[in-house]
Amino acid sequence: MFGWLTEQELNRWLILECRLNERIGCKVKGGIMADSLHEIMVQADQKIVFDAWTTAEGLSSWWTSDSRVAGTERGANVFVFDGGKVEFHFRVDEQVPNTLVRWTGVPAEKMPEEWVGTLIEVDIDSDNGMARLRFGHKNWQSIDGAYCLCNTTWGELMYRLRDYCEGRSRGPLFAG
Repeated sequence: MFGWLTEQELNRWLILECRLNERIGCKVKGGIMADSLHEIMVQADQKIVFDAWTTAEGLSSWWTSDSRVAGTERGANVFVFDGGKVEFHFRVDEQVPNTLVRWTGVPAEKMPEEWVGTLIEVDIDSDNGMARLRFGHKNWQSIDGAYCLCNTTWGELMYRLRDYCEGRSRGPLFAG
């Protein structure tokens, strides 16, 4: 499953993660709840990083070219992939200007089932004149399926986001 971990190490890690999730009050379905976590420093103002997450222009500059932003809390942002065959729908749960973005994956016709109920959390703060972005795609019900590929993809997306915010845009990773 994971070439860098033995089966015993993986099991130990999963048990520890489940215990931690239970300790902090997370409900664990099927014995596992996985989170994809990333942190990156961005040489830009927090507002620029926040806008990259909350505007169609920002999101379509580093994630997918077809990004539809609700613009209001409780509305749904829609991100289109693979020529319209796949659409990620995320309800905007909370947006605190320049510091916080929280979304929840919601059911929709072209929304992958394993993304429904997952949480996107973006925390932005300042450290020595740079923006620190802490990203989490949380509440995955399994590490099987798309989880590992998505975790790797989010890692690449963090660098594209950073480059966009620092004025060196490489364009979106996906063309809607």
